[in-house]
Amino acid sequence: MNWRFWKKDNSGNDPGASAKKLPRPKDLPQEIGRHLVVEESLDPDWVWSLRCVMLPQAEGTTVYDFRIFSESSAEQRGVRVKNYTALDDQPDLILFEGWIDRKSRQFKFEKTLQEAV
Repeated sequence: MNWRFWKKDNSGNDPGASAKKLPRPKDLPQEIGRHLVVEESLDPDWVWSLRCVMLPQAEGTTVYDFRIFSESSAEQRGVRVKNYTALDDQPDLILFEGWIDRKSRQFKFEKTLQEAV
C-alpha cells in the first residue's frame, strides 16, 4: 500500500496535473466597473455585484479575455462558475465579454445580452 498521500505523484498519472489551472471568478476590474457606471449609466449597486472570469490570451502576456456574469443569476439556474470555460455551455449567462490589457489598462468589450442592461 502507498500511504504517502501527502507526496505529489509526478509520474504523469494525474490527468489534471498537466492542465494549466484557470483563474477563479473575481470582482470586476476597476476600469471596467467605472466605465459601466459612468459611461453606460448603469446602476452602481448592480454593476459592482457582477463577477468576472479571465483567460490569458497567450503565455507571458498581460492581455486577457474576460467574461462578466451575474453570480446570483448563475446560482438561480444551478450553474457553478469555476472559471472562464465554465460559461462555454451557458452563453446566456454572459452579460459582457471582451479583452483587457492589465499593464496599459486598456480594454474593449461588448454587451452580449441587451435585456440584462
